Amino acid sequence: MVHYNPSIVESATGGSACRHADDIKVPPIALSTMRSTINALATLMNCERTAHVSVGKRRQWSRQHSDAGFTLAELLVSIGVLVLLVLLFTQLLNSAATITTVGRKQMDADSQARELLDRMSVDFTRMVKRSDVDYYLKSSAGSASDCGVCGSEIGNDQAAFYTSTLGYYGTTPAPTPSYTQRSPLSVVAYRVNSDSSSSFYNRMQRMGKGLPWNGASTSWTPVVFLPQTVSGNWSYATSPILDDSSYEVIGPQVFRFEYYYLLKTGSVSTTPWGAGHTNVSGMRDVSAIIADIVVIEPKSRQLIDNSAQVPPPNDNITLLAGTLADYNGQAPGVLLTAWRNTLDANSIGIPRPAISGIRLYERYFYLNQ
Repeated sequence: MVHYNPSIVESATGGSACRHADDIKVPPIALSTMRSTINALATLMNCERTAHVSVGKRRQWSRQHSDAGFTLAELLVSIGVLVLLVLLFTQLLNSAATITTVGRKQMDADSQARELLDRMSVDFTRMVKRSDVDYYLKSSAGSASDCGVCGSEIGNDQAAFYTSTLGYYGTTPAPTPSYTQRSPLSVVAYRVNSDSSSSFYNRMQRMGKGLPWNGASTSWTPVVFLPQTVSGNWSYATSPILDDSSYEVIGPQVFRFEYYYLLKTGSVSTTPWGAGHTNVSGMRDVSAIIADIVVIEPKSRQLIDNSAQVPPPNDNITLLAGTLADYNGQAPGVLLTAWRNTLDANSIGIPRPAISGIRLYERYFYLNQ
């Protein structure tokens, strides 16, 4: 019997050095060792392949994110567009603020003018129109029998007349007429205060002096007509500076007042009677009174007053009012156009923002016949 001892090579490979021996017998332990070695090599190859794929994916991710970033040129363009949008928005905001400010100024002036003109409408339409009453009105033709102190008025105009509206009675002189003694008539006057020492200087005032019935009180002027004239009984009604408790400020920002007449013939005039007549005679020739006023918004007036610290009567408001010409026979509306051109020319150097706060108004007051 011959005994066979496998060599070291045979033990490692599971076979013998002789070809015929392999065909005869392969030990099980050698097969198991070979499988383990193959599995280990496969695991190493898989790990290497996985590591290679991971590195490739990281490089691809890095390239993608590197390509998604902004370049310097793109950043500059974006910043430029943003700055442009901010400038456009700022310009739009400033324009809106300017329009709002101008609109507010106009509304302030409109509300004040409306109050004044509405009050004037009531007084003029209720004017007592009788041949035996006295008037104080502008008249380029001079005085008349029923308009004793009428005349051409330079600068701001004045007017005083009887009207069928309730007036102010006050508390003096005593005794004040009782309610049963008070009549529905009053003496009404309009003026722009010309007293430079007054706190109402260059402001529109209205006087409504209530009248008692005849014989009600010896301390009060009763309802009387000619020969007792307006200027003879109420001198402050025809004065631009004299004060009285019956006056009230009805247009605190109105600094220019002008009026003229529309005659029944259709022509305009600076005299309250037409051709062939020499007196008012109850406004028989007048169809309407046309009033023109200039109103300045309060903040604009403050800007004008503070632009030159000059006391009245050389302050800017007085100088500005003096540049606005008197009515001299122009067609309706022409006077306002002339005033607007004067304001735009701004010959006395008023701050331009203040000019935008000045508004002009004209209204017809038709007289009830």
